[in-house]
This record gives sequence, structure tokens and C-alpha cells, in this order.
Amino acid sequence: MNQAEKEATAILSKLNIIGPPVPVESVAKKMGATLIFEPFKGNDDISGILYRKDKHTIIGINSVHSETRRRFSIAHELGHLALHRKELFVDKVVRVDFRNRTSSLAIDKEEIAANSFAAELLMPRNFISKEISRKLSKRSSPLSKEKLINDLSKTFKVSSQAMEYRLNNLGILISQ
Repeated sequence: MNQAEKEATAILSKLNIIGPPVPVESVAKKMGATLIFEPFKGNDDISGILYRKDKHTIIGINSVHSETRRRFSIAHELGHLALHRKELFVDKVVRVDFRNRTSSLAIDKEEIAANSFAAELLMPRNFISKEISRKLSKRSSPLSKEKLINDLSKTFKVSSQAMEYRLNNLGILISQ
């Protein structure tokens, strides 16, 4: 488990969150962030913004995106909040992080860490293991890859693409 995943696990434990779906908006509030949902006109590729000034933290989320994308964007911005304590300044007073299409390209170390944090926060490995065991124990026939991904994505309130990616990263599924 990397540092980002450890931090997400610690937050879940501290907040006594023991199963899916993770109430990511409540987590944000408990971490001291105010959530604002607005359409980012002309910038559909921007999913979220983290704004910090003094002791105030605001996470802006693109309200035109799907619920699953908004949930991941909140978790991603919480990753920046929890992990990236160094100061990046705009006009020497604020740090602004944008979640956009390049965030998922595995180019920037901070973006990779924020994505790793978000995946562990929304789809913790131990929650996934328990859900898979529970689903398999109730079945007499094999569970298809597509059905597993679809069922888990609904349980965790994430996109099927995010769940498939997570299951691949955990070694539960093998990409072909």
C-alpha cells in the first residue's frame, strides 16, 4: 500500500466508515472542506478545484458531471488536501489544484497520488474483498467479469470504468 492509500485508509478508520458506499461529501466536511457545485462553463474537462487560503478550504465540483464522476472528483481533491501540504501559490496566497483530463494520465506525481488516494477512499481494498466474498458466497454459478464490475460499481457508487481500473490495479482482474 502506498502513502496515499495509507492516508485514505487512516481517514476511513478515523471516521469509522466500515462499508460502501463511502459518504464522500461527509468525509469532505469532516476534513474541513466546504463543497460548492457549479457548472464550469466552457471548461467541461475541469472536474474539480481545490482552493485553500489560510484555514479555509473550498472544493469546487463541476455540477454538470455525472454523480460518479463528481464523487471521484471530490475524493481526488481530498487527496490533494490530505497529501500535498506544501505551498503552491497563485498571487502568493492560495493553492489551486484542478482535476481535469490530464489528471488521469499518470504524468504528474501529485495527480497520481491524488488518484491513488481517491481510489482507496471510494473503493477500499478491504471493502472490495468483503463485497466479492459476499457476492460469491451467495452464488451457485460463476460470476462474469462484467457482472462483477457492474454490481460492485453500483455498490460503491463509482463508474464501471473506475471499478474495472481498481480491480485491475488490485490484481483481482487481469486486463486483456
